[in-house]
Amino acid sequence: MPESAFLEMQNILKEFPGVVANDHVDLQVERGEIHGLLGENGAGKSTLMKILYGLYSQDEGDIYLDGRRLELDSPQDAIDAGIGMVHQHFQLIPRLSVAQNVVLGEREPATLFRSDGESRLPEAVRSNGVVQALARRFSLGLDVPTQRIDDLADQYGFDIDATAKIWELDVGQQQRVEILKALYRDADLLILDEPTAVLTPAEAERLFDSLERLTEEGLAIIFITHKLNEVQSVVDRVTILREGKNVGTATVSEVTQADLAEMMVGREVLFNVEKDGVELGEPVLQLQNIHADNDRGIESLSGIDLTVRAGEVVGIAGVSGNGQKELAEVAAGLRRLTDGSITVGGTDLTGAKPKRFVNNDVSFVPEDRLRYGCAEDLSVMHNAAMKEFTDERFGSQMGLDYRELAAYAEELVEEFDVRGVRDVTETNAGDLSGGNLQKLILARELARDPDLLVANQPTRGVDVGAIEFIRETLLEQRTDGTGIVLLSEDLDEITDLSDRILVIYEGEFVYETTPEAADRDRIGLEMTGGASTDAATAESPQPIATGQDGEP
Repeated sequence: MPESAFLEMQNILKEFPGVVANDHVDLQVERGEIHGLLGENGAGKSTLMKILYGLYSQDEGDIYLDGRRLELDSPQDAIDAGIGMVHQHFQLIPRLSVAQNVVLGEREPATLFRSDGESRLPEAVRSNGVVQALARRFSLGLDVPTQRIDDLADQYGFDIDATAKIWELDVGQQQRVEILKALYRDADLLILDEPTAVLTPAEAERLFDSLERLTEEGLAIIFITHKLNEVQSVVDRVTILREGKNVGTATVSEVTQADLAEMMVGREVLFNVEKDGVELGEPVLQLQNIHADNDRGIESLSGIDLTVRAGEVVGIAGVSGNGQKELAEVAAGLRRLTDGSITVGGTDLTGAKPKRFVNNDVSFVPEDRLRYGCAEDLSVMHNAAMKEFTDERFGSQMGLDYRELAAYAEELVEEFDVRGVRDVTETNAGDLSGGNLQKLILARELARDPDLLVANQPTRGVDVGAIEFIRETLLEQRTDGTGIVLLSEDLDEITDLSDRILVIYEGEFVYETTPEAADRDRIGLEMTGGASTDAATAESPQPIATGQDGEP
């Protein structure tokens, strides 16, 4: 190890009530290095990086950057020191544009005039000619920042319109906006917290190329990831945290994925799950000629036909933004159809409210766990029981039995190994790490023993040990007869868990195969619309024809 690293975090201690998040951790990162940070959910990685970014203050220890001791009392202190961070949970304002979000917080006057020249000032201020003249004199506008953002997006291969509103973008595009925010500020040290969680393999490769170009220019990068193949693809050295402690730093070329996984969880990890044969039952979901719009009012599903049977996992592969979010929400009853019909367990639920889908034993794991999967300001108990609290075991119309609700939540927390919960009645869902929040949501949805599970990116942002647990749990549900719609941008996950694989492109299914016959190159080609017309026509999926009794 060099005597003096570009970044040195020495003896960092951070305690919360009842929890030691960082237990005297050391971390050294060099200029021109992509340094991986690995560990289970709750191991202390995000806490350590939030200290480095000025969001938390350490209880003990020192931080040096390029030989200078830093006092980081706020993120602005970190930005001024040349540190940028892309957070796991997005820090974006939905109603503002991409450009407005990127420049937000810049130490420049905000634009006070719209692009058409009209003032944004209140009437009382607009009527004051002197104030208006001063405002116009010092208003900078967004033309120059927008152009720079567009240039950065082109440079790093991000398909982003700087004038689009954040709420109009899918999760993958929002993640890219977060990366652009950091790149826009010309950081010397860039912290990336799970940056590829919502990217396709091709997009991730483009990101890796971009990061390598940045390190060639002397940028230091800390890359937090749960994907061991990414560590071996792009990381130079890696530091592993376990239970808040640094258990070692390794040169990636000198260790295997199995070595890293064992250092992370303290035991051998199984990378391949056993999938037994299951006899399929009756259809639990039938979508016929589904058309639906996205949040911008543009058609995102164009004539989708899909049948899922009891005990079957149907994997949906595709590039982010091709209708997966809308398909998942249609199947869970959360998005209105513009045409078509939906049948769940033989019951026509076309146009029904979400509550009827829940009452018909449909469970849903959304892609954005913080925004759609939980009530972050409510307790773990409330979140665990929010779909079951009307059950008679939890009380009656006269009142809820909170002791029974708490016992139920504690049971789920223990069974699904949800960490960071001090008290189910006091710990809020939003206080959990991303992976532990994901396990809480899965616990809530799977504990209902659903007939249909719609799982959108179920292992996104969780560690290798939790991925193993979640995949095994999904296969157990399959064995118990649950029909599963699995939407994932991890092709390994799709091929490992699915009985059938469908590729979605621009709101249509363009290719169908099975894990046994799957050709990853062909799947990747179909995901980007790159297959020839003849080949696509020859091998495109055909809707399952059903008779009056629902049998194929």
